[in-house]
Amino acid sequence: MATGTRYTNLTRYESIGINKEFNLADGHAHQGQNATQQEIVAGLPEIFYSAEKTLQAHSEDEFQQAFFTLAGQQSAVLHPRTFLCYSASLAIDLVATYLSTRNLTVSLLQPCFDNLATILQRRNVHLTPVEEDDFAEDRLDSALRALDTDALFLTLPNNPTGFDLSLPAFRRVVDYCRDANKILIIDRTFRFFVTTPPCDHYDILEKSGVSYAVMEDTGKTWPTQDLKCSILAVSEDLHPDILELHNDILLNVSPFILQLLTRYIQDTHRNGLDATIWSIIRANRAALRAALSDSIFVSAFPDSTVSVEWVRIDHADLRSEDVVEALGKDRLGILPGDHFYWADHRAGSQYVRFALARPPDWFAEACHHLRAVIQANADFRA
Repeated sequence: MATGTRYTNLTRYESIGINKEFNLADGHAHQGQNATQQEIVAGLPEIFYSAEKTLQAHSEDEFQQAFFTLAGQQSAVLHPRTFLCYSASLAIDLVATYLSTRNLTVSLLQPCFDNLATILQRRNVHLTPVEEDDFAEDRLDSALRALDTDALFLTLPNNPTGFDLSLPAFRRVVDYCRDANKILIIDRTFRFFVTTPPCDHYDILEKSGVSYAVMEDTGKTWPTQDLKCSILAVSEDLHPDILELHNDILLNVSPFILQLLTRYIQDTHRNGLDATIWSIIRANRAALRAALSDSIFVSAFPDSTVSVEWVRIDHADLRSEDVVEALGKDRLGILPGDHFYWADHRAGSQYVRFALARPPDWFAEACHHLRAVIQANADFRA
């Protein structure tokens, strides 16, 4: 198969994918509205007028209290050093700007969504890759000792693989960064897809005394047409400088968006994460794996619970861009794996990523179409 068209970043592939009939490219929440969420949508005028009459601080506090309560982060409910942003990318850019102004270097996990690397690089932050395998329990201590940068940047759970740290491993990372005087940066934008009981990570961070920045987000979880909010929480030592940077960029997130998101979060708290989110992802993952059976496409992380599926291409002559282009011609949008390996694209050339946060009926139709495409293409059959 001829080499496919190669674009410079994953967001470009997403922008093409969203205009495909079967968009399985972007990882945003598009799973549709359940019955109680439809009631929220029906009440949009009331939310709008309520936001007009409510103090900004009240909308912000109510949103953060709902978010952190659902997340099981009780110590963060009244976190005194948080900044609200319209997107996680903006929160990352604030941290990148802080790092750049101090000429600080960063060890960044790979694979990860490539805009983490490009945002940092465009702020002239020097990056060194670290691999998920380095953070396995039996290799963690040696991997930490080998870090020679000023900061460690992890995505937990990771997009695209679902990789996460156990609680003991997380404590070891925190303690090491504190003792070695390194900043710990964590992207938690997929946190609500972790199905194990949560621990209060902010309690550990605050009590440790480590310098840290944590990015949270709603856009991967609730289907609010990309009306979203990111929370950037930082340690006391970073707060004054991040505050100045935030003031330069943003006064506030819309109180309408905050009140809308609060209602979605409260609805999820009432009905449960499993009924609201996890069951949909589970069903769609099963449908995708059935569609990929007896093909060259193999789920690389069978135990993953995040809202994307990382798939290995078991074909010596096919690369990720070939598969993306071939499926694109058949009205299917997915992402190539090479860009997730931001420091070595070749390492990801045998992977592609499918998004799962879609309406189950629609997703089943997409999988039926995908199955037909695989069966019609000799290169795709096992």
